[in-house]
Amino acid sequence: MISFYKHNLNKNKNYLNKTISGQYLTSGPMCEKVESLLKKRFSKKFSYLTNSWTNAAIAILLALKIKKGDEIIIPACTFVACANVIEMIGGKVIFADIDPKTKLMDINDCLNKITNKTKVIMPVHLYGNLFPTFVLKRKIRKNIFIIEDSAHAFSGEYNNKPLGFYADFLIFSFYATKSITCGEGGAILSNNKKTMEKIRSIANNGMSKPAFKRFENNKYKPWDVESFGFKANLSDINACLLKDQILGYKKLSNIKKKIYLKFKKKLSNLKQLEFPSNLRNKDRDFYLFPIGVNKKIRNRLIEHLTSKKIFVTVNFKSITNLSFYKKKYKVKNCLNSIKWGEETLSLPFHAKLKEKEINTIYEEIKFFLKKSQID
Repeated sequence: MISFYKHNLNKNKNYLNKTISGQYLTSGPMCEKVESLLKKRFSKKFSYLTNSWTNAAIAILLALKIKKGDEIIIPACTFVACANVIEMIGGKVIFADIDPKTKLMDINDCLNKITNKTKVIMPVHLYGNLFPTFVLKRKIRKNIFIIEDSAHAFSGEYNNKPLGFYADFLIFSFYATKSITCGEGGAILSNNKKTMEKIRSIANNGMSKPAFKRFENNKYKPWDVESFGFKANLSDINACLLKDQILGYKKLSNIKKKIYLKFKKKLSNLKQLEFPSNLRNKDRDFYLFPIGVNKKIRNRLIEHLTSKKIFVTVNFKSITNLSFYKKKYKVKNCLNSIKWGEETLSLPFHAKLKEKEINTIYEEIKFFLKKSQID
């Protein structure tokens, strides 16, 4: 069996034992330590840990006071959560097509869809390939916020600048399959003090102080509810799993990069396969290993590999083709996204993938393509 994914959690239980032996199981001092590591890693003044990427995005949009009719531009081909969070707060999703080569949001299509109702643009570093936010930043008006979805790109840097350097907000996911994981979790980073203070309150049921901040120096500090809010904070139990991974992210990234390049070199011998092209950026992340194949045989290839206990999946389709969004928005001009969504699948990829497993995957795809006789 070749697993699609394997996590990289350190078996050292010191942080976990220390946390469960301490006073705080929910948000507490461990969350603060991890938030400090994140601020240092991405050169941001403020960070906040959440219980998911989704709730992180909702908290930001609520803090920005996105209202009904406000437009938010996202790439059409990405995870559906990007659209769901906009729907949940009453905004209007505007879908930009993807570049046919990189599979990242097409900047020109994005710019063409900006209106006087556009409040936010949310580019995605899909698969770990980095979207050139600095190019977008130069071409849009100043009152449009940029929220970088960096769920796939923790180790990425662009032109020696950390992720989020050109963005107003940076969101991460620490979901189970991410390179840095705590099972479920997320993070927000920004230099915007006022909005980050709002986010902290909103993500803690609108309360002015989290529980562990009400008792400091043996004194009780009263709290208030300053605004509408909901429950989105991360627990110290989850946060303690992140510390070692964040400290060791470079080592993990280098391991995955070597495996990725070896994998791609091998599969590049199969001319029927397509790979997203990289931008001129040596410091991208390596999160997933997507390939494209003729849509007529894509599903049969998935069935073949699965029958050989090689577990693959379709991570992303064009959101415009998903039943709910297809019916509501009736978008017909994101043809590159639709095409890629019908052709793509993701192969097993993780830091523990062995060379013999790469060879097995290659041989099975080669056998299938030869049998199918489609160029």
